[in-house]
Amino acid sequence: MQFFSKKISQVYLVLFVGVFLTLTGNFTFFEKTMQIYPFAENWLFVISLFLFLFSFLAAILLLICYRLTVKPILIFLLILSSIVTYSTNNYGIVFDHNMITNTFETDVSELGDLMSIQFILYLFFLGLLPSYFVWKIEIIRLPITSQLWQRLNVFLTLVFVFIIVILSFSKHYTSFARENRDLRLYITPSYFLYSSIKFVDSKIETSVKPFKVIGEDAVINKKSDNRRIVIFVIGETARRDHMSINGYSLKTNPLLEKEDIISFTEMTSCGTDTAWSVPCMFSLLGRENYSHAKGKNMSNVLDLVHHAGASVLWLENNSSSKSVADRIEFLDFRSAQNNPICDPECRDEGMLVNLQNYIDEQGSNDILIVLHTMGSHGPAYFKRYPKEFEVFKPICKTNQLNECSDKEITNAYDNTILYTDYFLSKVIGLLKNNSQVSDTAMFYVSDHGESLGEGGLYLHGMPYFMAPDEQIEVAAFMWLDDSMSKVFDKNIIRENAVLPQTHDNLFHTLLGLMDIETDLYQKNLDLTTE
Repeated sequence: MQFFSKKISQVYLVLFVGVFLTLTGNFTFFEKTMQIYPFAENWLFVISLFLFLFSFLAAILLLICYRLTVKPILIFLLILSSIVTYSTNNYGIVFDHNMITNTFETDVSELGDLMSIQFILYLFFLGLLPSYFVWKIEIIRLPITSQLWQRLNVFLTLVFVFIIVILSFSKHYTSFARENRDLRLYITPSYFLYSSIKFVDSKIETSVKPFKVIGEDAVINKKSDNRRIVIFVIGETARRDHMSINGYSLKTNPLLEKEDIISFTEMTSCGTDTAWSVPCMFSLLGRENYSHAKGKNMSNVLDLVHHAGASVLWLENNSSSKSVADRIEFLDFRSAQNNPICDPECRDEGMLVNLQNYIDEQGSNDILIVLHTMGSHGPAYFKRYPKEFEVFKPICKTNQLNECSDKEITNAYDNTILYTDYFLSKVIGLLKNNSQVSDTAMFYVSDHGESLGEGGLYLHGMPYFMAPDEQIEVAAFMWLDDSMSKVFDKNIIRENAVLPQTHDNLFHTLLGLMDIETDLYQKNLDLTTE
């Protein structure tokens, strides 16, 4: 305990923590940098990058850490950086403001899937242990003029170092900034702090922006005399290239292949994470114009269908509806309280158990049902399906994907697709049971894709501009019963299915499937029309 008898000034404590964070939080950043700038040939530049990151971080900390705030801020950063570093080093996750949004909207069970011995070690050695030293060490109480003078001297020195580093390697930094924009996303904790500010700003903007009601002219104009029942299934992290119905080598869709399924083989997502993609899927705005501030404060397609007079129901077995279902009927199936099929994870098929009762209760009313599935959510793919669906072996039986072979990860993931195939076949079975008196259809679209180790990346959530194809190329299927096939021309839908399509089509396709007329409807974006 002799260490704790020593005193240190606020300024030097900030510098020591700055060095520690820069050294321990940027393994992935320096690893990726040295793939582009080999250390043997660019060792001076690589060292300068450390000085660049340290001087920038330390200067910022000197501006915000003062007197009573020093220890709380430094401890917060140490613990936070240990968690970010763990996620980046092990899964390749980068924390832009979309990923931070996704993190805050993730439920406890999903966070539990990320827990491991390795996580605890990161948290202890990079977070809790250094935080304990920061908390216990005694800070020298200097006169305020001495403190300010010391702080100013060190701050100016850091600024000087920062400028000298940039000027000394100006060509390197110009090229680095222009050609390797994505690398900045791996800088810890600076980029995380920047993204956090954007996240807070987005939350504030979303909360103060007035709600905009659109589509008040929406009405149902039926093309048949039958009641309409459409079930829209939101898939989770389902890649289109892992569907045997699309030509994948493993038999992941044995049941869907027996049905008259239309597969949209060129569908891409609005985003790479659930928090962004799900509200964007139902929004009129489209990917290029969507933001949470605008999209969440505007009527979505479910609001329009409900306003037109149809019954609309959202069943949830993922994290949440991401505000999409705020104004319609909502049921949560993430616990055994509502979901009768939990072992102990609550299965997607539990949402179907009593669904016929709801359909019967609606009488002759048209019905749109949304099923938000758990699907293939990682990294604990082995938890996402009942034991009898463990067909592809060997599997990865841990959430530490970097400890498994590519084959084990892929097999576990493919088993989740096999269970999704079974679930969708049960959805179709439910609709078939109602097709004698109703026009019925199922539309399945995944919210985003998933990286399974390609390029050293796992899971999803990469910024869209740098996201690999695996995270944006999603599975999408449509099934229509015989009576619905008389209302919609399957040949036209099949022609659309082989063309490049996006989540932007979903708003208008759902209006089309429900026979909703509104001035907002764009026929050219409806996947059921020419």
